[in-house]
Amino acid sequence: MRLFLYALLMAGMWGGTPPASQVESIARPAQVGDLRHSLDSLFQATLKDPDLHFNGIFVVVDHGQIIYQNQTGYANVETKALIDEHTKFSLASLSKVFTALAALQLVDQGKIKLDDPLKKYIPDFPYPAITIWQLLTHTSGLPDMPIFQAYAKEGMALTVNDLIPALNLSGSLVSPSGTAWNYSSIGIGLLALLVEKVSSMPFPVYVKQHICTPAHMTDSFVDDPNRSGNNGPSKEIAIGYNPPQSGAFTAQDEDVFHPDNPFQTIVGPGLMVSTAADMIRFDQALYSGVLLSPALTKEMFTPAHYTDGKPVCLEHAPIFQGLGWGIDMDSTNGEVVSHNGGAPSIATIFLRNLDSHTAVILLENTGNRAVFSLGVNAMNLLNGKPFLKGR
Repeated sequence: MRLFLYALLMAGMWGGTPPASQVESIARPAQVGDLRHSLDSLFQATLKDPDLHFNGIFVVVDHGQIIYQNQTGYANVETKALIDEHTKFSLASLSKVFTALAALQLVDQGKIKLDDPLKKYIPDFPYPAITIWQLLTHTSGLPDMPIFQAYAKEGMALTVNDLIPALNLSGSLVSPSGTAWNYSSIGIGLLALLVEKVSSMPFPVYVKQHICTPAHMTDSFVDDPNRSGNNGPSKEIAIGYNPPQSGAFTAQDEDVFHPDNPFQTIVGPGLMVSTAADMIRFDQALYSGVLLSPALTKEMFTPAHYTDGKPVCLEHAPIFQGLGWGIDMDSTNGEVVSHNGGAPSIATIFLRNLDSHTAVILLENTGNRAVFSLGVNAMNLLNGKPFLKGR
């Protein structure tokens, strides 16, 4: 399952929004003079809906300092391990911002160029016109993960090395490169493969050394379910659960690992693991220049353009596409950049206002769609904008 911030949220299509009556009753900080109270009201409105089964952590920061934090539920139902700021969550598609950053670091190092064709570094890539820049902006025209339906055999352990054989089998692009926005986890997986080829490091090792270590993200890593002797996600990570039809979670609701499911095994578009505490450190490191030069950081958060000069926008959403990030078209109260992630047992969202240095972090281990609307509404609250309404 693929999700990109706002593409469905802003269209009002997610059912996981607190009831409109609850959202409308939440007072803005300007009215009550208490931002924490308003954020808590948002969080409590989510918890009041028993159908949402919210199970995760919600953190809001200002210049790296926590101004609101709350969490509920278990990282492991069987052991009763409670969720807190140090709980390790799979990030799903939020992982893509780390993959984009890794590729941009290679640009910073002078090892690749954004307008280079990918084929320059991966000779067996079948599309010579597709550039690294197009992979970063979802304008390559490459298809998405369904290409593996005809390729993967039951129980087959998929890796980034299966991307090109699967592409060769799929046969065609969904649009000419550089002409349309088509969300492609395949393209982001190819960026991870590029990082491996150019750096001569396994992608998880590169991310650990060049992103996690300089950002002091001590509890973050790229998981590798295909590593020797393992059959599934790392035991350190919060267990993913499928929401029950009714009642509380049980051990029987645990999500099942399938090695032939590319979303569960291919690094790049997913498999980054982090904590709320580490995501705060990541937020601050992106301002400091320790991860990327100021010039490239600015370019990362600049709207991309098609070959005809028109800005790249998400479908059905007021969002520009940057280099791995979504960029809110309305910058009246600051430039907001963001990404999210979703899977049957994962829901994450990360929003940053680059001008006010505020951020919203939500991590959840049940695939709870309430995470997305709660995150957007929290950022809207910080920016004095109307709440997203749903249901």
